[in-house]
Amino acid sequence: MTVLHLMQCTNLGGMEQVAYRLMADLQAAGIEFRLATPMPFGPGADQARRFDATMRDFPYRGRFGWRDFPAFRRHVRDLAAGCAQIWVTGTSAAALAAILGLRQPKVLSHHYHHFEGDHAALRWRGFYELLGRQLDAITYPTAFTRDEALRIAPWLKGRAHVVPNGFELHSRHEPTRLERRAAARRALDLPMDAPVIGNAGWLIPRKRFDVFLRTAARIHAARPDARFVICGGGPLEGDLKRMTAALGLEQAVRFTGWVHDLTPHYEAWDALLFNSDFDTLPAAPMEAASRGCLTVASLLYGGLGEFIEHGRSGYLFDRHDEPAMAEALLRLTSDSAQALVLREGAIDKLRRDFSIERGTAFYRDFFA
Repeated sequence: MTVLHLMQCTNLGGMEQVAYRLMADLQAAGIEFRLATPMPFGPGADQARRFDATMRDFPYRGRFGWRDFPAFRRHVRDLAAGCAQIWVTGTSAAALAAILGLRQPKVLSHHYHHFEGDHAALRWRGFYELLGRQLDAITYPTAFTRDEALRIAPWLKGRAHVVPNGFELHSRHEPTRLERRAAARRALDLPMDAPVIGNAGWLIPRKRFDVFLRTAARIHAARPDARFVICGGGPLEGDLKRMTAALGLEQAVRFTGWVHDLTPHYEAWDALLFNSDFDTLPAAPMEAASRGCLTVASLLYGGLGEFIEHGRSGYLFDRHDEPAMAEALLRLTSDSAQALVLREGAIDKLRRDFSIERGTAFYRDFFA
């Protein structure tokens, strides 16, 4: 069976990483893919091309890419002629508009929250009314986001499904984790015995890397040997580097740019410090947990509480409480017994609610 998969973009954010993992698992089950994106290729394009070497991108000129939409739509419809099902990843209006009128069963993987900014509910109602009526199914990674959608468009009830992102679990044997940590730190040239705290993602306003840096400054004041790593890129990179210098952290903070495989970083870090104003269910805390890395997070609005149970599988604050997060991280990097309790709790939560099998079961059934 061949599935037409339209990806909103080919970056290395959580949405895209989940899509790459899903395609790998589905491909192993015998499903083939034809891929296209209405936007220019991003840093994850090589990963996407593993599933379709002929994948095309488009310049996306004009608001919502209207200048290139006719060419994109023709290409999509040519591809669809040889595909049995259609899958759209991300809330791409261009991708959904391009498949209007096609008869194949269609599923949308929705990864974004709904109530950010003024008139958000009205905009999303228009989105669902104009582009969602054609869909046979919409998946949401959390009940939080699915319930948001049903408040906006109650008629989605029979089509809206909670499908958790699935993550591969690794050995929870503590000596093995410590061996992996030592190897990763050697490979990344990180100190063996100092606390190492990191985060990864888009360097954009809502991801609040400014909170990360101010919390890092508090930790560094108490532990001058502590080191901090920021993996990712985006429009705020220059501002964040200037902020790092202003905080006196130039020797303590490393900016890596986009990293295609975060595995060695998660294995090297003692903890992930994740901060965001809005997020449906960020992938980084679960990716980190799958590699034995703890999470301390602050999120003003989102569904991360469906993974992090405060004090049991990590620490989750509902405001950007920098002193409290710094205290939690200092405690966890010095109290190995408490850290182990949280690490075990996170692995148990992943195994119970976020396994690879749970993440792919819906798509296997839909494409079958």
